[in-house]
Amino acid sequence: MACNATVCSVEFGTGRIARLALLALMLIATSVSASSDPYAIAAVPDWVEPLPAFDRETAQTAEPVQGYRARLQDFQYNGLQAGQSRLFNAVEFELTNRYGVENHSNIELSFDPSYETLLLHELWVMRGDTLIDKLPTARLDLLRTESERDALIYNGTRTLAIVIDDVRRGDLVRYSYSINGENPIFEGHREFQVFTEFWSPMDRNYARILSSSDRPLSRRVRGAGVPMQISEENGVEELIIDQTGISEFVLEDDVPSWHYNRGIVVFSDMADWRAVVDWALPMYELSDDHDADIATIASVIRSSHADQPAQIGAALRWVQEEIRYFGVELGKNSHWPSRPQETLARRFGDCKDKTLLLMALLRELGVDAQAALVNTRRGLESSLYPYRMHAFDHVLVHVQLDDAVHYLDPTLRNQAGALGELREPDYGRALVLAADTTGLSDMGNDRMLYRMSVAKSLTPGVEESQMSVVTRKQGAWAEHVRHDLETEGERGMGELYQSYYTDYFDAIVASGQAEFAEGPAGSMLVTEHYRIPEFWMSDENVSQYRWLYADEIMSHLDRPESTRGREQPYELIHPIDIEERWDVVMSEPLRMEDLNAEVENEWFSFTKASSLDEAGELLSVTFRYRTLVNEVAAADLADYSAAVAEVQELASFYIEDKPSIGAAVKEAGVEIAQAGSLHPVFLLLGLLGLFRCRTLLRS
Repeated sequence: MACNATVCSVEFGTGRIARLALLALMLIATSVSASSDPYAIAAVPDWVEPLPAFDRETAQTAEPVQGYRARLQDFQYNGLQAGQSRLFNAVEFELTNRYGVENHSNIELSFDPSYETLLLHELWVMRGDTLIDKLPTARLDLLRTESERDALIYNGTRTLAIVIDDVRRGDLVRYSYSINGENPIFEGHREFQVFTEFWSPMDRNYARILSSSDRPLSRRVRGAGVPMQISEENGVEELIIDQTGISEFVLEDDVPSWHYNRGIVVFSDMADWRAVVDWALPMYELSDDHDADIATIASVIRSSHADQPAQIGAALRWVQEEIRYFGVELGKNSHWPSRPQETLARRFGDCKDKTLLLMALLRELGVDAQAALVNTRRGLESSLYPYRMHAFDHVLVHVQLDDAVHYLDPTLRNQAGALGELREPDYGRALVLAADTTGLSDMGNDRMLYRMSVAKSLTPGVEESQMSVVTRKQGAWAEHVRHDLETEGERGMGELYQSYYTDYFDAIVASGQAEFAEGPAGSMLVTEHYRIPEFWMSDENVSQYRWLYADEIMSHLDRPESTRGREQPYELIHPIDIEERWDVVMSEPLRMEDLNAEVENEWFSFTKASSLDEAGELLSVTFRYRTLVNEVAAADLADYSAAVAEVQELASFYIEDKPSIGAAVKEAGVEIAQAGSLHPVFLLLGLLGLFRCRTLLRS
């Protein structure tokens, strides 16, 4: 199974660059000789009933997009013979300006020659009333493109690159082709899709589906329903979809993938999820033979870790770290994993190979495990998600221990900890390949946390102030630190951390090298020490004051740029759990106002609590922010954005060394009550602030 690139293309450092360089050597464009062509130029097959070329009766309704006007999509599918599917596609478009001519005059057709044959039928240009056949003069090159090479997948894909000569503004272009054959891994099962909405407007979308009456295809529709004409004659069922004047499909920014609703009709002969299990389960069954090398690895793990959760965590890390991620997915190997002994011998594999190897290693440790198929874009959470065999883009290991369900990803890296401590992915739902599985299982767990605790100790001084920061990162954030240490080193990481604080303290200087260490429960500890020569700010009314912020929390507050007119939900980065504490030490006793704050709603929780020690010398302000959900409904976005703005105002506090209310405070637009009259005053209040994030980026 080809893994989703965002999941399986993990960061590998210079090794990844070297492997991609080797792949690049294989991407050689070869002019094709007639004797070895895996494609051919041929007439349109007899079973196809193509629409008339350049039909003037088709209304021109589509607006050009980047010099390209989509005129026609004519898709026809022949599934009458088991294991011998054939498809035909004809495309027509108009090039309306110079940009369109430069960027849309080349055509690329991809296929897998190990089980597919490409037949090129037509290549026409209509210029005014003149019809020009471009097949004799076009340049045809077969490229070994490897469509998934960026994800470290070698799948044997070839692309026929067609360069049309003498194309001009205003030309209408038509090409048609057929692809015959299907991947033997599907064992004659048929599954394909017809889109009914497109990223650009289109004048006409036509689909014709032929299937045998005794091998019917089920239909699942997502998006607005479209008319279908169905007829049957001589044991052949014909289904036709014919749309005209199709509008552009628009998807707003940051819409949750499980709400993705682009129109599509999926045809499949899979009756239900149990049928998919029956098809996929044999691929992940372990043989009765136990490999001696795998048994040796398990023995070492068992002797080094006392309990089963620790052993499972160690086995997972062994496969993650010792088996590099790289996939060779030719023909049946697109879905059929290599046997564990093969993967171990070559020391590389993709998600399915590493999954089966981990299952074998866990078996040696006495742990029962199953493969679990998932969709990394959480599409399975949608009741409208229509796919069956092709619903998945990744595979994990499912383990149940002490009534707790776990999902382990052997393609991740930089994880640490025992089972239950390390981060586990949550893609909404999974199809566990087990004998008793009848449907999808909810993955929901709290082990995918972005969790962080930050303790900042500040000792203000007259000439120079001291600050130390101790950060404990768990889950994905701990993995990020380990990865960055691999690529940047401790010195480079220390420079990055110091540059972060220069945004708040101009003259800050690091006191020694930042320290990075493994912490308990799979965490990473980062310790920093700084000198701040110019800590205090001043103006004509206040000689020394400063705003201090819960900057990590403010860095991760998330809201859309605009809520006006939005119709679709907004996705939140979730789950996030941050505790941020400022300890401010003064040489004199302090007094403070009890200014606690709390914001609680259905989307997140925020609290601010302050305390002063008995001596009045230590002020502690603790901020806590936790997300509660992974999306906000469009109707609630205004209220949600207002709640985020409220947190931004509360996630800071103000200190000064004089008990005066100065211009700096008044300019903040907030009334402040004096906390004391004889001693330095520490006041807590909100200040709207926006900060950039150094640890988590929206993907």
